[in-house]
Amino acid sequence: MKLQRIIALALVFFIATVSVNAQKRTLKKADAAYESGEYFAAYQLYEKAMTKIKAKKEKGVVAYKLGECSREMNKPKKAKKWYRKAISYKYKEPLAVLYYADALKTIADYEKALQQYTKYKSLVPGDERGANGIKACNEIQSWIDKPTFHNITELKTINARKSDFSPSYGENLTEIYFTSTRPGANGRRKNTITGENFADIFVTKKDRKGKWSQPIPIEGGVNSAQDEGASCVIGDGKIIYFTRCKQEKDNAGCKIYRATKVAGKWSQAKRVELSVDTTESIGHPAVSEDERTMYFVSDMKKRGHKGGRDIWVSKRKSATGKWSIPVNAGAKINTKGDELFPFIRQNGELYFASNGHMGMGGLDIFRAKPKGASWLVENMKYPINSSRDDFGMVWYKDKKKGLFTSARNKYDNLFAFTLPELTFTMKGIVKNARTGEPVAGATVKLLGKDDGSQTEIKSASNGTFRFKLNPRVDYSVSASKKKYLQALVEESTKGLKESKTIEVVLEIISTEFSIELPNIEYATGKADLREESKVSLNKLVRTMVQNKNITIELSANTDYIGSDASNQSLSQLRAESVVNYLISKGIKSERLTPKGYGETAPKVITAKSARKYNFLKAGDVLTEEFIKSLTEDQQATANQLNRRTEFKVLKDDYGIDADAFGSDDDND
Repeated sequence: MKLQRIIALALVFFIATVSVNAQKRTLKKADAAYESGEYFAAYQLYEKAMTKIKAKKEKGVVAYKLGECSREMNKPKKAKKWYRKAISYKYKEPLAVLYYADALKTIADYEKALQQYTKYKSLVPGDERGANGIKACNEIQSWIDKPTFHNITELKTINARKSDFSPSYGENLTEIYFTSTRPGANGRRKNTITGENFADIFVTKKDRKGKWSQPIPIEGGVNSAQDEGASCVIGDGKIIYFTRCKQEKDNAGCKIYRATKVAGKWSQAKRVELSVDTTESIGHPAVSEDERTMYFVSDMKKRGHKGGRDIWVSKRKSATGKWSIPVNAGAKINTKGDELFPFIRQNGELYFASNGHMGMGGLDIFRAKPKGASWLVENMKYPINSSRDDFGMVWYKDKKKGLFTSARNKYDNLFAFTLPELTFTMKGIVKNARTGEPVAGATVKLLGKDDGSQTEIKSASNGTFRFKLNPRVDYSVSASKKKYLQALVEESTKGLKESKTIEVVLEIISTEFSIELPNIEYATGKADLREESKVSLNKLVRTMVQNKNITIELSANTDYIGSDASNQSLSQLRAESVVNYLISKGIKSERLTPKGYGETAPKVITAKSARKYNFLKAGDVLTEEFIKSLTEDQQATANQLNRRTEFKVLKDDYGIDADAFGSDDDND
């Protein structure tokens, strides 16, 4: 019996030892696959090993690596699961928190993602990814609520239930090239990174009815038994640069290749010789139409990359010359995350995908505008971007349309976008400044200061007018009519990123009546102008500049309170105070006549005033006798109406041939 116990214990020990050794072998294989970037294979091995591990600390390490494999394979739900487990097992690496937050954001759980980004920021305050994540979670909903004007269409007749990505236009708008893992590709092996079949480059063509054909692998020497990746087609569909990735022990990694189309078939692809270490993996080419500039992607550690995979640029003097030593695209573009899938637009803008800049989740598409020797980078926002991966944007020549890739509907699929032309309209009305009534038959002139455009129309019977405007132009619009002063306003369509109707009101001033200047106030019992009065007076300055042939009388009026003499003296001083201000702004003194009327010119109520004050009617004269017949509150209002500053045109033929807007020397 004792012997049997010894044998049983030995057997248990042997089985445990074999199990531990098997677990160690599995983890060793998993680590080797992980280090070589074979994330699909590593995931399967780590998952197998996870079921045998007992110690929490070791569980935390393996859970984190399972999260990393899931992240690299673009499986956000699995990544979320494993990063959360790693954190629960007290795994110490702060990146587990960051990547957990990223996974939550990618599945659009922004509330929980915000909590994790906040936690990460407290752990690593110097890493901008925490702050970017917090800002993104707080702003994403506003992007969704106010989308950009891009119209998005999924290319359902082209897409398959596999990965279709990195589109590129071929001949005109009749061909689309893209990379796909769908059935029909040459490669029969599985990609050890993603677990999907090797990809090939496919093409679809549009027939005369506008229908896209069934995509087929392109013919010739581009596709191989290896894994073909992102491509760039230029030269009106005659030249292709593309990525080819070999997964062989003696020659692993990705390189960029080039081929040309002759008689409908592609030539044998030749590797593009770039001045990089042969062991470095490079891909995602974006080549200018003249073949003298190339952007591409690599994690060239020996050259000092910024973080994950960076975008690099190489140039050459001619289309057949030697490519220069690659230069990192810089910190404005590259981050601690990944920057991928560049594209050069004809206007010089660079488009790329990134998970390092502030975005909606996964990869977002960004636009980089040249700014001196640097770049101005901005997120393309919703609906171009989503919580999932969005990448591979290309534009068709100089048109406002193009293609991109998105995983928003589970698979990497192709989408088309258009950006409608912005429309700008000016809608206005000409009014009588004194009565507020519309003025028919006024001459309305529109002048484009940048494009030299000029349009002239008459205001309609209801005083309205309408103009169509061009983008990125400064405009002036004026209204004039006989026995009225010209009115002018300035508007602009520069900087407008949305279609807009600009509404303007042109108030023209009759030369037959006095016009009250609104909001002219003085210090109590004094002639000193209050600061707020200068806004209204500055408008009068513009009127004088626009109507250089007029002279005016500036009049000040008081209520009946106080003696006649004191009111007369105060009103004269106030009129002179206004005139002095206008002179200080460059209006010649001989065009200005100050006149104090004291209480001798009570206000006559216009229809415009009567609409504002229901106890008054048009034609009422605010004499002392009339005011005293009103209630106490009404009397206060009527007295305020009498305390006013006005101007009226005296002559309209002043200095027709002279400059009525003098310099400082003219006013000495």
